[in-house]
Amino acid sequence: ALALSRRVNMPARTQVLPVLSVLPTAYWVSGQSQDSTGLKQTSKAEWKNVNLIVDEIAVLVPIPDAYMQDSQFPVWEETRPLIVEAIGAAIDAAILFGVNKPAVWTSAPIYQGCHAAGNVTLSTAGTDLGQVVAHAARDLKKNDGYRVTGFASEPGLQWELVGLRNQDGTPIYTNSLPGAIPTGLYGFPLREVENGSWDSDEAKLIMGDWSKSIIGVRQDITFTRHDSGVINDDEGKVVFNAMQQDSTIWRAVMRLAWATANPANRIAADQTATGAGRWPWWAILNASTYDYS
Repeated sequence: ALALSRRVNMPARTQVLPVLSVLPTAYWVSGQSQDSTGLKQTSKAEWKNVNLIVDEIAVLVPIPDAYMQDSQFPVWEETRPLIVEAIGAAIDAAILFGVNKPAVWTSAPIYQGCHAAGNVTLSTAGTDLGQVVAHAARDLKKNDGYRVTGFASEPGLQWELVGLRNQDGTPIYTNSLPGAIPTGLYGFPLREVENGSWDSDEAKLIMGDWSKSIIGVRQDITFTRHDSGVINDDEGKVVFNAMQQDSTIWRAVMRLAWATANPANRIAADQTATGAGRWPWWAILNASTYDYS
């Protein structure tokens, strides 16, 4: 999500972004001569607000000092990227599928929004996935007025695309470099979500206009080291004492907000302020694994 979405730096915990909700309309003035007395009609443009509200994501990782001293590899240097990956997984799960999404983020998760707008297509085994994607991209543009700027997908999708063949057995999806795997689809970036947050039982791929996914960063990931702190459970009971147990507690914190914009546009039939029936994304579902419950 961070790689595909529009990212803004937030100077405060909350930020309001204006989004066009009603488009102005132009009219022909009756009469053809210069002395025509036809009256020009009026119109207006209306805007609504998208609220970015920050929430915090954090984790504490206690590591025994003796373990760090006796290990034959740099424990913290190896642990740090795993923490970053875990934070990315939590962000992706919340934004894409709504898993543990903060209550202050009022936008619908991208995948659920696709279902609400009817922007879903089933992909069955043996079908030309590239053609399924192209037809969905056409419908997203034709019905909702949004273009595709990128794709998020389940792990391994690039290899599935490489395996596509035409009727003559010639690869459909190829790269100019021999043996290289393409890193995009139809010229747009394709990000395979490899941090464990992707739910293949629900979707194979999500595509759309990712500029309408807005991530506001109030505080990027920061790490602090504590050798005398304690960790409590939800009831206040101490479950770990760094000083008493000769350990170091590494703390990672990130503060960010997320919201979607669904502005009115000239193509979509629904130009209402609510944007009902209009959504900037489309989901391709895997018919063999989709959870119909």
